[in-house]
Amino acid sequence: MNWDAIGAIGQMLGSVAVFVTLGYLAVQVKHSRYDARRALSQDRSEANRDILTLQCDERINRLWDRANAALGKPPYPFVSALMEQVGLTSEEANLLYWLELTRWTYRLQIIPNVDELSPMERAQFNGPIRMSYGRPGVSQLFYEGIKRGAHPVAVRYIDNLLAQPG
Repeated sequence: MNWDAIGAIGQMLGSVAVFVTLGYLAVQVKHSRYDARRALSQDRSEANRDILTLQCDERINRLWDRANAALGKPPYPFVSALMEQVGLTSEEANLLYWLELTRWTYRLQIIPNVDELSPMERAQFNGPIRMSYGRPGVSQLFYEGIKRGAHPVAVRYIDNLLAQPG
């Protein structure tokens, strides 16, 4: 074998190595994009939960309720239902609304990634959903009201879960 043949084989192996490297980099970029999207989604969800947690503070809730009433803003349908059916004050009903919205936001963060949960974690996630939205009460009233405008993937997941024998 002469040096030209060895050089040609080396160039061919170098070309194959370049293609393998490019394939590896493409996979890495795809994973990086996925991780960045997931981190952004998690950060957004955590910020939203922090804001909702603040809204559950009694002083803030009281101010919110008083200001909205003075400005003529009608209560959310969920709040109206609690006031009419249960006899809660507007402030009490709004506090339950913010609490339910905080739980909903948490669930929205998990549902797209539910397949990554271990069987035990998934059972711990699904159990409270069944108990909350599958039985009469405040949470079921909230879910029935919010699901018309909620993300269809989340609604489908929860409705399918509630349809399964528990």
